[in-house]
Amino acid sequence: MTYSTVVTSKGTITIAAPLRKAMGLKTGQKIKLSVNPNNQIVLDPGTDMKAFEVLRAEVTRKIPDHLKGLSGDSLRDAIASAWVDGYRG
Repeated sequence: MTYSTVVTSKGTITIAAPLRKAMGLKTGQKIKLSVNPNNQIVLDPGTDMKAFEVLRAEVTRKIPDHLKGLSGDSLRDAIASAWVDGYRG
């Protein structure tokens, strides 16, 4: 897959939809860009929360649950609850 794009006056580029889909990029997602020794730009999409949770479960499967800390879902729930409780005053 090869696509052309234009650099705007603000230095932004548009990544073609087929490339975004192939890379699994989502709107608002932060990505890392670097330049390799051949002066080519390398795009690293990183890991999303779902993929992180799968990897975390694999890595920590032998650790007892009470020592693992909060999962991503539990952490999101705790933050949401704290926010709602704070909002209620």
